[in-house]
Amino acid sequence: MSKLCKFTSPADGKPVYVNAAQVSVVYTYKGEPPDTIIAFQKDFMLGVKESLEEAVSILDKAMADEKAGS
Repeated sequence: MSKLCKFTSPADGKPVYVNAAQVSVVYTYKGEPPDTIIAFQKDFMLGVKESLEEAVSILDKAMADEKAGS
């Protein structure tokens, strides 16, 4: 089973969990303040409080751990 990654909701500060294997892209929307967006396929996008670099690092670590465990 894929590892879930914990992120923080920018709206209310509550935790949100993401399956790293289902993420298709992570990007920054240049608003004020800029938002980090995690996208799953084309139908679902999730904003998170973490920076782009931090989000990518968390997802990369989860995928590396999953590959090492299999």
